[in-house]
Amino acid sequence: MPSNSSILVTTLNAFLLIFFAPFFWVLFLLVGILARLFSCRGGKPRLVWGSTPIINNAYWSRAMSELGFASETFTNQFYSRINKRNDWGRILQDEYRYCPHPLRKLMAFSGSLLRYDVFFISADGFFIGHTVLWRMQAFFFKLAGKKTVLIPYGGDAYCYRRIRSNETAHGLMMSYPVASRNQKKVASRLDYWCRHADVVIPGIMAPDGFGRWDVLAPTSLCLDLSDWSVSGIKSTADGTNASVFIAHAPNHRGFKGSEFIVDAVATLKDEGLKVELLLLEKKPNAEVREILQNSTDILVEQLICTGHGMNAVEGFASGLPVVSNLEDDDCTTMFRRWSFLNECPIASASPESIVDVLRKLVTRPALRSQLGTAGRQYAEKYLGLDSAQYLFGEVIEFLYGRRDSLINLYHPLLGDFPKRQPKIQHPLVNNRIVD
Repeated sequence: MPSNSSILVTTLNAFLLIFFAPFFWVLFLLVGILARLFSCRGGKPRLVWGSTPIINNAYWSRAMSELGFASETFTNQFYSRINKRNDWGRILQDEYRYCPHPLRKLMAFSGSLLRYDVFFISADGFFIGHTVLWRMQAFFFKLAGKKTVLIPYGGDAYCYRRIRSNETAHGLMMSYPVASRNQKKVASRLDYWCRHADVVIPGIMAPDGFGRWDVLAPTSLCLDLSDWSVSGIKSTADGTNASVFIAHAPNHRGFKGSEFIVDAVATLKDEGLKVELLLLEKKPNAEVREILQNSTDILVEQLICTGHGMNAVEGFASGLPVVSNLEDDDCTTMFRRWSFLNECPIASASPESIVDVLRKLVTRPALRSQLGTAGRQYAEKYLGLDSAQYLFGEVIEFLYGRRDSLINLYHPLLGDFPKRQPKIQHPLVNNRIVD
């Protein structure tokens, strides 16, 4: 339960926001008109990524900076337990120190209208997304001549009652039970940005209540692959001649099905196989990278939600075989048919099949090597900074009327990007190990 002091602070903050809201409404109106006069008329627009501190924003911004854009992150804060301060550009807590804390977000929004042209945001919105002025964001952006691109990260856009998979909804309730009481608020913000954003890129979340996507891709995540080298381990261990090391990052245990992974490793040990589980919990990114590259044979990301996250990308970049859940054909077929999921070398598993999948990977080092090689190739084709540069470069072309549509950007027959490199070859069929 929140303390009396925290309730008092929250109440005072809310009072300040409500009291000053009319003033800031007028300020945003005036700033929006002024900003429109200086909006991008040609050349490269100024880009900003935020305001929720999701590490993907830092990677995307770095990619576009390397392409010559004025691009930076501007976030509320950053997660110091796993990220470093120099991963980020502007942070709200460092700015507007003259302003009462509850009003800093309003000032940040106002200043950003003058400073940037394209806003890459989540369904949380941009700074004022959780204030009384949240429904006015799109109006102010359009008044100022700005463009908005919606890229959700999960908690901002998962309305539990809209999720097609009951298993995914249950996993979310295990890890994030409070969010199940805020479905109306989450749905309202998601619907708001699906209606008003200039581009929507939902990734694998697309089937779960969006009703709109402008780019169809199983993921838009990326890494600076120059920071990641292929695992130095060329292990011939098969669980009998030597131990096989399986890594898992249980930061969202219910959502990832961590208990089933722990149990599966114990089951394999009971069978007599030499396997060891490495739990990558509450570790900084640099330490995770070192473990994946030097101490790991198999990475299991998660077993509940369809798709994969950043940890799987890190596994691909390290040249590891990656296990995650791609079992739901109702969700994945569209990404196989009209995008590049068929090239993804994830070995799919569920709580019911994880023991069998791990057994095959543990006892077959040659299969691990095949999948690891394909994973690095997949990362180099679809998950590097150059891939993000292509995606967001084409998005910007669309935003400024130089491209008609983005819907076939990754179409295996109609899109240019999948053809720029040879198709990734791997031994999986619909991400299943078939023999």
